[in-house]
Amino acid sequence: MLAGHYSVSYLLKKADSKIKLWQLFLAVQWLDVVWSLFILLGIEKADTQHPLPASPIHLTYMPYTHGFLTSLLWSGIAYAVYKAVYSGKGNRKSALIIAAAVFSHWLLDLIVHDHDLPMLGNQYKVGFGVYHSIFWSLFIEFGLLLTGMLIYMRSMKNQETSPSKYGMGLVFAALFLFNMISIWGPHPPNEKVVAIFNLCYYIGFTWIIYILERHKAKPNIFP
Repeated sequence: MLAGHYSVSYLLKKADSKIKLWQLFLAVQWLDVVWSLFILLGIEKADTQHPLPASPIHLTYMPYTHGFLTSLLWSGIAYAVYKAVYSGKGNRKSALIIAAAVFSHWLLDLIVHDHDLPMLGNQYKVGFGVYHSIFWSLFIEFGLLLTGMLIYMRSMKNQETSPSKYGMGLVFAALFLFNMISIWGPHPPNEKVVAIFNLCYYIGFTWIIYILERHKAKPNIFP
């Protein structure tokens, strides 16, 4: 799953307005951020020679980022880091939400992945395999993303620090466009190209949300 993960960001932002949306954008994709780095370093493995209809890559070995237990571990690390960096009152709830955002990645991947998510080490792999259908993959991603964004926009409508609906609308369109490019775009020659593309995608959209939030948070000094 690519764009659909961000639906969790929108929903969890509604649950705790103190957390920045860009932090949630990074959290829900954190497992894939680390995965991209591990692919580039040769720690985890994948290939582009046996892609699924809705995925340009076949994931063969990723126990350190997408294993059930290791996903819980990454969530715990995210909790500890957030709690250490933001030590203000009530940050335990926010840290738990960040941890939930990280683990949500594994849960949503379970829906679309094709028996490549290991439960223990690199064994007992699970996945419901929706990636075998382009229609259902896009339907689920589009539905999740649209629902999450609409709920977020409705909850943030009257808050001065929320990004504009036009900016968020463009983000939604761009996210879905990149999702379609990943399916119908040029076939990647190897897994490292996919890793670089994904890394730029995750960091890029996190940065865009950061800019939108920062711009909206600035007070208007003109009448």
